[in-house]
Amino acid sequence: MGIIEDFFKALDRIPIWDRLQKVPAEVDALAKRISILEGQLEGKWPADVCKYCGERAVRLHSTMGPIEGGKMRQSWRCSACNKTEIRMI
Repeated sequence: MGIIEDFFKALDRIPIWDRLQKVPAEVDALAKRISILEGQLEGKWPADVCKYCGERAVRLHSTMGPIEGGKMRQSWRCSACNKTEIRMI
């Protein structure tokens, strides 16, 4: 047992070892936060997130309507990748 204790004492003198011991708890905390955020989204994307590139750069470009039983046709353009998404509201 003396060799193992000496080994752990040696590890305690290495600065990164203390940080490495905290990593599992931080990972668990981050996983919990991600789970809460995913629950809040309920599988939906925030309105300003581009579904193509993931940037928060989508802005309403134009609206047409009412069409198709009173629905509005919205054109959303991403300024990061310049792709357009059509949404029926």
